[in-house]
Amino acid sequence: MVLCFIYGGISIVVFIFQLYFLVKRGQFSSSLEQITHNITGINNNLTHLGFWARRRTSMFYPVIIISFLGSVISILAGLSLFDLLRKKERKELTKSVIDSMTTPEEKLVIKELEANNNELTQSELVKRTNLSKVKVHRIIKRLESLKVVSKYPYGVTNKIKLEKEIYQE
Repeated sequence: MVLCFIYGGISIVVFIFQLYFLVKRGQFSSSLEQITHNITGINNNLTHLGFWARRRTSMFYPVIIISFLGSVISILAGLSLFDLLRKKERKELTKSVIDSMTTPEEKLVIKELEANNNELTQSELVKRTNLSKVKVHRIIKRLESLKVVSKYPYGVTNKIKLEKEIYQE
């Protein structure tokens, strides 16, 4: 990530210097005039030296464009890597905070939800954890307040869903 930013910064500086010296020398405007003359057929008598000067200048533009695109792509890659790293760190921190704040029974409910595709009905949780209905209800209320699970009505019971962005590995 850091290398992407360093490379992108250096490439931008090189691009700016190339563009500055191109404009400073007047090659930018003279090169455009030469292209216009060649298109209209006014300048048909090319000397050997003039041909190579025009060729060198016309080959210079793709180099400038490639250096600019390389720097932009490198900076965008660095930003995306930074974003991925930040999301991963946030997820690990959230998971460690939740682990430190939950009781063993709450961890048991979370493990059961993880083992069953991140969602179960409340009555299935009661059966699988061997806890009472009231205990499971209180655990779900507490986990809802911590935003670890979400509860949705599902017939005469509730569907309990583990929040993916918080606790998923």
